[in-house]
This record gives sequence, structure tokens and C-alpha cells, in this order.
Amino acid sequence: MKEHSNLSTNRMNNLGAAWLWLGVLVVGLALPLASPAQDTGYISGTVTDKSGAAVVGAEVVITNTAGSLTRTTTTNSDGAYVVPGLAGATYNIVVTAKGFQKYSATKVVLDVAQKIRVDVLLTVGVVTEVVEVTGESVAQVETQSSALTATVTGKQIDQLMLNGRNFTQLVTLTPGVVNQTGSDEGKVGIYGNVAYSMNGGRTGYNNWELDGGDNMDNGSNATLNVYPNPEAIAEFKVLTSNYGAQYGRNGSGTVEVETKSGGTSFHGSGFEYLRNDFFNAKSWAEGADPTAKKASYKKHDYGYTIGGPVFIPNRYNSDKKKTFFFFSEEWRKESNTSSAPSSDVSTTPNVPSDAERTGDFSDLCPAIPTGQTTTTFTHTAFPDCPATNPGAATLTTFPNNSVTPSGVGTALLALIPKAIPGFTVGGFPAFHQTISTPTTWREELIRIDHNLTNNYRLTFRYIHDSWQTVVPSPLWGNGTTNFQNVTTNFVGPGSSFVARLNANISPTLLNEFVASYTGDHIFLTTGGPVALPSGFPMGFIFDNGFGGKLPAIDLSGNAAYGGGFGQDSGYFPWHNANPTYTYRDNMTKMFGTHTFQFGAYIVFAQKNEANSPNVQGILTLDTGDANVTTGNAFADLLLGNVASYQQWTAEKQYYDRYRIAEPYFQDDWRINKRLTLNLGLRVSLYGTYRERYRQAFNFDPSAFNPANSPALDPNDGSLQQNVGNTANPLNGFVQCGGKGGTFPLVPGSNFPTVSVGSSSNAGCLKGHLFNPAPRIGFAFDPKGDGKMAIRGRQHRIAGRLPTARSFRDAVQRRCGA
Repeated sequence: MKEHSNLSTNRMNNLGAAWLWLGVLVVGLALPLASPAQDTGYISGTVTDKSGAAVVGAEVVITNTAGSLTRTTTTNSDGAYVVPGLAGATYNIVVTAKGFQKYSATKVVLDVAQKIRVDVLLTVGVVTEVVEVTGESVAQVETQSSALTATVTGKQIDQLMLNGRNFTQLVTLTPGVVNQTGSDEGKVGIYGNVAYSMNGGRTGYNNWELDGGDNMDNGSNATLNVYPNPEAIAEFKVLTSNYGAQYGRNGSGTVEVETKSGGTSFHGSGFEYLRNDFFNAKSWAEGADPTAKKASYKKHDYGYTIGGPVFIPNRYNSDKKKTFFFFSEEWRKESNTSSAPSSDVSTTPNVPSDAERTGDFSDLCPAIPTGQTTTTFTHTAFPDCPATNPGAATLTTFPNNSVTPSGVGTALLALIPKAIPGFTVGGFPAFHQTISTPTTWREELIRIDHNLTNNYRLTFRYIHDSWQTVVPSPLWGNGTTNFQNVTTNFVGPGSSFVARLNANISPTLLNEFVASYTGDHIFLTTGGPVALPSGFPMGFIFDNGFGGKLPAIDLSGNAAYGGGFGQDSGYFPWHNANPTYTYRDNMTKMFGTHTFQFGAYIVFAQKNEANSPNVQGILTLDTGDANVTTGNAFADLLLGNVASYQQWTAEKQYYDRYRIAEPYFQDDWRINKRLTLNLGLRVSLYGTYRERYRQAFNFDPSAFNPANSPALDPNDGSLQQNVGNTANPLNGFVQCGGKGGTFPLVPGSNFPTVSVGSSSNAGCLKGHLFNPAPRIGFAFDPKGDGKMAIRGRQHRIAGRLPTARSFRDAVQRRCGA
């Protein structure tokens, strides 16, 4: 994976598009045949008699214990059989041949995407005589793949105690996986995190797949779009390394999750997981204070599942072997207290006193002598007292140690909480607040499995997560936040849809096609006292027509306020959506001792997101400049003496796009009973990122014209004013994939418009289209009994950065935004 921020022509992009559509054509041609996903496995073996001779034409019937799937095949001239396209489940195997006793193996466990061998030894006799074995006595170790894997079954999941009831925690049961989420409690939604390092790989380079479809938030690669109910998971498999060419896209581990399906009989469950502070002990800090109460912690996780056949007696599916359903619904209701100062905000607790809020600073200044309105003092004696002459050696107080609050200061007081009476920190007034941060979450999961014939199976699965929470600060804000009186209302529904068609075209030819959609839609709004009062007398705030909220404040320089404090007012409303469409086709062909797999994986991904600009503005108040300060930053706020002010002109929505096409070929070659070679090649064809409406810009050194350079102030490096009509603050910038031209910048300023050049490169990035990823591995069964395996592999895997890092951080956005 290589990405460069310099420019190139669009030849790579055009070639990438050609490869992409070639991949689509391959998938389209495969569709009439139908198609197994990479989350299915197979059972294979050899049928022999006691002399070791192959039994040709023996019938092998494999049925899952739920009764919803039956596969039948016959042994070839070598006595070999293979039944591919099997979902992770428990199976029964029956083998019959003329002149031999029936062979029956029960409770044979096949994990997700596992390949196991069950070799059968037939005894001479009549078919009515049966030789029975159980799953524990047949080979359960995968001896045909070099992949390092671990599997957790649905039964184990039901019995495991998961702190937070998040299925992603199951990955930590795998050797070589390290939890880097920073929490031992699994959470969902915005608090969800899948930062798990697998065998030392990067946390953002893992694949998380659900029923063969993508489930990653591809904007960050740090969280998932949906979190299926653990009660609805049939099996959970982790491939940490050494996997075959059928796996790709990202360069670290792969997690395969298979949801439950219905069977021939009805089954269901109900559950309630309760956590309450009633059961908690006090923390150490709470125990040290006899008056302290325990922090509130309430969590309810409850729901139900039901599955079975879809039938109408005597009319449809009367034998209950054709159509099956599974449905799950789950609710989460949480209410936890969040205290400030806390980890959610900065830890400065000092605030102005009630008297100071009215403009009276007598508590920080010397007493005024009787008969006078002012007095003198030194900064050393009264470091936080506002003065009328802050640059002098001998300072003079304001009349009666009071300032008259302006309309600016009065309005901004809404952002600063009042001190708690009698509560001080470091001898100064302080505050402490506890607020409730409620979270509500609901999920529906529906899965339909339909046997078109005994050899064709169609699966549809849909998951919808709907949740809402309150974050005790402006989320992903631009300013400092010390208080929790401005909150973020976070709404984040996610969805996942998978359609899968498995086809056993012949006993030796299998095809699987998977089409999936996944995405989330995040909406952020502000809660708290941020509304801009009508007639707010702050004319220097640029009217960008956005939000109508108070500007953020950042105050520093006084010990009375703990060194300073700030409060962000946010940039909301804000919206994000990241729909991702994936298509996968896997063809499996058994030929002699070879198992060939070949196919393609195609991704069409979007990241539709507003930027998070400082559209409300940030007022900075400090005591560093005697020309604009009184020596007390809070007094400056009341008076409207602003040290600096920053504000963006607009908030824009961007529509990023990228495509991936990955054809592959894999050969699992069974050299002999003990040794299998795994040989494969995957070619990752990565298209470069682009912004759909050409709102991306980047700097091109060849487009820079020294004659149009704006002058810089030698003192602070800022743009000087009145530098002439030829000056261009965006000199050298080009429009990615656009014709360039003149764009608005800051109306009413010396730079109301700017000019940018053109670029034929839609992403302003030099892509790396062709990324071959060869795989060479082996699996060795030293005893030949299927009870032990030695594995090894040398491979190369390509991956790509998430959208936010590889594109958004590399290029600039729309001029003026």
C-alpha cells in the first residue's frame, strides 16, 4: 500500500477503472452459475476398505443437525469426496456403498470457513448394519490449510460472560490478539472500538465481516456499523495470519462472523442482563469521603430470539425443509453519571465568583481606601486584579474594583457555570457537576434461508441498529472544553444487508456469490446554552449564516481560574454517512488432489461527511498583550477585550469515493495424506480517492507563481493587508479533477476571492494501482491421523489507509471552508 501526496496524471485512475469494470464483468458472467463465500468451509475425505483400496461410487450424505441443509455426493475413482459450501455448524455424515456396512458419524463440528477431513473406513457387510462414530473420534484438526485461526461457537458464546455484551470482545480469546481499545468493557456505537492488534498488525488493518459482507466503518477503520446481538451469532472465527488468497483488502487479521439460521423446528430465547450501582462498592475516592455517594451506573440489556421453518400446513413447505427464518431483537438502556472535572473534559475546576460575574473583582484586588474610588498596587501582590494600566510598574484599579460588563460579556456568561457556594480549590471558587449521559439502543436482525433445490441455497440477512446517546462535551470539537454544560446529542443508526447464493453445480464444482451493503448515518446536534441572543453586539463576528450560536471561549493567564478555562460551543448540526457496497464471487473446483478456488472481490465505497470547522468562532482572552488586557482575562471577557478571534467562513459536505477490485486464485494441493501445499495469488487493484463534486484541492509546486505571493508580516507570519490585487493566498493550489477558476474566500476582506489552477488528477494523489500479493504455505500432518498439524507460510498482503487518513489529511478542502 502506497499513497503519495504529489500529483500525477489520471492514467492510473483510468486503468484502475478498466480493471474494476473487468472485475464486474467476471462477476456478472459467474452469476448464471450461481456461487460459496469465504466464510463457508468444506468436509472432504477418502473412503476405503480394510485393505486400503478405494471405494468408488460410495454415497456420502452430510446433514446439519438443525435439519435445514442436506448435501449428497459420491466418491470418485480415487475414493475421494468433497462437500464444499458448508456454513459453520454441527453435521452428521452417512456413507453407504453396496456390499459394505453403513457408516454414520454424528456431531462432526465444522467451524466457519474451516476445511476438515473425515476419512472413512468401510467394513464388508450389509447396508442394514451400521458402524457409528461420534464427532470426537473423527479428525477435528484442520490439516489442509496453513492459516492460523481460532473459533468460538454459538454455544460457547452463550456461556461466556462478556463485560458490555459486545461480540467483538471474543477476539481476545485468540492467541496473538492484544486489546488496544483502552477499555475492558465492550461498547457499541460511538463508544464502540475494534482496536485489536492481531499478531502485531495495525489495529486499523483488520477485516470484520458479517455473513460474508463487510461491516467496517471505512472512514476510520476503528469501529463497526452494526453490532449483532451475541445471542444471534452462530459462530465467530478469527484468522490472525497465514490465510489464503481468498482473503484480502486489508493487511492484518480477518474476523468472520456467521449469524444463526432457523431449522426444521422452532427455537427461541429471551434474555436480560442487568448492571446497577446497587451491586457496586464505592470507589477508593468515594470511600475516602464519607459524604460521597456512589457514581450512578445503570444498564439494561434485554431481548429475544426466535427461529424455525416458514411453512403453511398442506400448502407450503409442509416438510419444513425449504424455507427458514431467524429473528432477533435487542434493547439497551444505559444511564451513567458523568462528572466534571473528569476524563471527558479538562480538569480545571476554578471559575469566577458570583461577584466577579457581575463585574466586581474586590476579592482579587486591594481594598479601596475610604473616600477614594481607586488605589494602586503591584502585580506581585495582586496578580489577578484587573488594572486600568496593565503595562505599568505600579498598577491602578478600576473604580471600586469593578468593571461594567458589555453586551458581549453578558452573553458569554451563559457558557461559564457558576461556582458552588462554599466550594473552593486552591483557595479560589470552583465548581463540580454531575450529569446523566443516557444511551438508548435497539437492534433488529432478520435472516431468511431458502433452499431453491438440494444444491442451491439463497440467504438474505438484514440488521438495523438504532441508537442515541448524550456526550458531555462538543464531540470532535475545535476549542478547549472544561465544563459539561454544552453537550452533544448523538444519533447514529447503522445497517447491514447481505444476499448470498450458494450453488453446488456438480459434486466437484461450487460457486458462491455475496452482495452486501453496510453503512452508518451519524447526526450531531448541540444541547446547552449556546444560542446567540438577538441583537448580540458583536459585529466583528463574521456572519457566515451558520448555526446562530455563541462563539467558543478560551481564557488563560490567571491563577484564580486555575490557569484558565475554555468552553467549545460546537459546529453542529453535522452529518456523516459511509455507504459501502461489496460484491464477492468465489468459485471452487476439485480436480484430483487439487482444490482450486478463484474469484474476485469488488468494493464501491463512499464517505459523505461534513467537515468539522470552527464556524462559530473562538474568542481567545489572555493577559499577554498589555494593549488589549486588564491583567485579568475574565474581566477582559466582560469588557469585550479580545486578544484574538478565529472563525471559518463555512461548513461544507464532502462526497469522497474509492473503488477496489481484487481478483485471486488459490490452489490447495494435497501432495499426499500428510502434506498439503497452499499456493495462491491475489492482485489488489486500488483506485485513488476522489471527491465526487471536485471540492478537493492540493498544492502543486509547478502551479506556484512567485509574482502572486501574498506578503507576510515579518513579526508574526500572518498575511499583510493591502498587498495588491495580484496577491493570492492560495497561490499554487489546484482543483483536483477540475478546471480551477475563481472561488469565494472571505467576503468583505482583502481576499474576497482566490484563484486556483486545474488538475486532471481527480484525487490529487499518485495512486498505487497494481499490488500483487502472492501466498505460499503448507500444512503437514506428521502422524497422518488428523490429530496434529504443522503449518507455515510466506505471503505478502496489500492494504489501504481509511478515507480520513489517506485522502482527507492529504488534500485541502473547498476554498473558504
